Amino acid sequence: MVNLPNIMEARQDALEMIKGVREGWRSEFGKYCRFYNIATEDVKTYTQKMDSSFDTTFTVGASADQGIAATLKGAKEVYLFDINKADLYFIALKKAAISTLRRKDFLDFMIAESQGNIMDYRLYQKVQKALPVSIRLFWDMLYEYFGYNSYYLSEELFRSPQKHRELARVVNEYYLNNQLYYETQEKVKKARWHFIESDFYELDKNLPEGITYDSMILSNIYEYLNFGEEVSQENAKKYVTFIKQVLLPRLKQNGTMMGAYLCRYDEEVDSFIEEKLKSDPNGWAPSTDFLNGFDMLEKYFTGWTGQNVSYHYLLQELRKEFDIQEIPTNHSGYGMSTAKKDLAILIKK
Repeated sequence: MVNLPNIMEARQDALEMIKGVREGWRSEFGKYCRFYNIATEDVKTYTQKMDSSFDTTFTVGASADQGIAATLKGAKEVYLFDINKADLYFIALKKAAISTLRRKDFLDFMIAESQGNIMDYRLYQKVQKALPVSIRLFWDMLYEYFGYNSYYLSEELFRSPQKHRELARVVNEYYLNNQLYYETQEKVKKARWHFIESDFYELDKNLPEGITYDSMILSNIYEYLNFGEEVSQENAKKYVTFIKQVLLPRLKQNGTMMGAYLCRYDEEVDSFIEEKLKSDPNGWAPSTDFLNGFDMLEKYFTGWTGQNVSYHYLLQELRKEFDIQEIPTNHSGYGMSTAKKDLAILIKK
């Protein structure tokens, strides 16, 4: 990893994470928040469809799986951004783990494939010596705080840590077999990874100067920017305008951007949403009567939800501005409809 924190900074960051645990994570997404141990989208399918070089890649940080996928596709320089400052420590740990561990141990460490909990301390000890000093201090402090109990550590620091063992093989190419894993391992060892601490709409201030990218992966970041009760066409316009004015100029000619990932969304849901919005623009909002539970269940089965309205607005705005490519992918288990596929949106420059 490049641009690592110093010892004092790492100690303070570990204390902030411990504070988050003690306070019950008041902020779901912020400067210090919980980690994702794996990606929640079909990374392997859309990276295979991205028709560009990955040599210098810009991507979300999160689980680091997007960065690993880009590295497998040939990335030499990977720039990972996240609003969560502490994500740097998980990304550095995961890079060291995949560079160090044999495949079986890595799968146990990251998805608990043949044991109870991820982040097993015995396996951490195998990675520990490969970690830069400040990264090691951060994790040593957290393991000590949790009494070296991987169950409590993983349940407190990660989102749904036990849920996605099978999903991991759906979304990640490098999980599939020994050949792909060890090919990925060698490439990850050689690649340079950089971390950018930034909110999405602050990237214009925080991107390193003079760097352009062959590929860009924005994951499902849009969903966090236009979700809940505040879903609006204006929020979708803001997102697309930011892509066009700030990020696209950083994409090299003939580069590809994965501009958004939509969960359980297809043409049938999109057509249904379009017709419903014509007659009832706010009908997707949850009802407040005593039948709310039934109302929400009906909305889930039809796709008449704020999440899918948000997706519909995004597709409208993207289609106005770009000649987008809509890539059906295996569904990741998330999404507010019964559609059988997810959708990745590619933008070619």
